[in-house]
Amino acid sequence: MTELEVLNGRSVARRQALPPVLAGVALGVAAFSVDLAPEVVGRFLVPAFSSEFAWGVVALAVSYFAATFRSALVAGVGTLVLATLIYYGLVVSLSRRWYHGSSSSGPEEVVSLDGLTSVARASAFWLVGALIGGLVLGCLASVVRVGSARNAGVALGVAFGLLTGEAAYAIFHALFIWVGPVDSFVCARIGSAAVQFLLAVVAALVALRLRRRLVALWVLLMAAAVSVTANVAIWHLIELVRTTL
Repeated sequence: MTELEVLNGRSVARRQALPPVLAGVALGVAAFSVDLAPEVVGRFLVPAFSSEFAWGVVALAVSYFAATFRSALVAGVGTLVLATLIYYGLVVSLSRRWYHGSSSSGPEEVVSLDGLTSVARASAFWLVGALIGGLVLGCLASVVRVGSARNAGVALGVAFGLLTGEAAYAIFHALFIWVGPVDSFVCARIGSAAVQFLLAVVAALVALRLRRRLVALWVLLMAAAVSVTANVAIWHLIELVRTTL
């Protein structure tokens, strides 16, 4: 291999790495920024910047434009893993949520070891989720882009379920599990879920437009229905695990 070929290979690798890096940093910073926003403002920002839809659609988009199947997998994993690392890095370094009490020498806050342990467990949990989710989303994006009409329909339907799983679970929880009053918190959660569903529909339409080839519509709809149902169950398990972290 000549020196020119080596340089060209490195240039291509840098170009392929840039979108996941930029997207991962942007996602992590955006999610952390939403945490800092006042609750009245934050509830409107969550669907677009700090939800399963927000992270999933960015990973799908970055993976969709990857040149090969392998690079699509790398793009999906890289985007979500980096975003998770950035988010929890900012939580530990800038957020005061994991401090408590005061030191013996003054009123300044001291580090809560329990809080830091909780952050470590949560970050490890979501890093595993980012790895699995990135692989799945990268695979789906590649199939949507280059697969047959039937395969692309299945992939896009499954992707729709992934993008709306958290929102579908929020609605399911409010309708069938929640036993408290239907207060402003519940209404806000349902409203956020509805926005995520709408955004996911828009994302699916954009994906169909970008593909510019036929997709088996009935296959897409059936796959979406099955995927949404499965993701409600998955998010129920996720919520059970999150309560213990």
